[in-house]
Amino acid sequence: MLTRPRRAAVLAVPLLLLAACASEETATVPLDRIVGRWQGADGEALSFSSDRTFTSSGLDSGKLADSKCPGGPSKGSWGFFTDGDSGTQVSKTTKSGSWIGLGFERRFWQCGLLLAVVDDGRTLCATDDPDTPCGLDVRFTRRK
Repeated sequence: MLTRPRRAAVLAVPLLLLAACASEETATVPLDRIVGRWQGADGEALSFSSDRTFTSSGLDSGKLADSKCPGGPSKGSWGFFTDGDSGTQVSKTTKSGSWIGLGFERRFWQCGLLLAVVDDGRTLCATDDPDTPCGLDVRFTRRK
């Protein structure tokens, strides 16, 4: 039988794990750490080039179904978010960052997908809320 302090500790552990997952830390990385092919668990794919263009597919699958992003092969430009005179914006010249914005070639005005760089640059998390880096619970990892 668990004593009262042990019962409290057993009940607190899941809450602490949940809090740790919710407070994901972003990491600032240089451009070359983003360039390459990235894959999500449900077939989502992104490929970033150093000229700030990207291709994507499957951004409407699984947990991203409500994101209103294109599911088929798409392309556009990307950049790191930066603070400027006009507020936070996507920059095509910033050489490092912890948040990535996507601009699709065909206008998908309702696609509000943001990518947070986490795990020291090993993972890109999809979110629609800058206060919650992994808010959509979709993680992209680098493909070989």
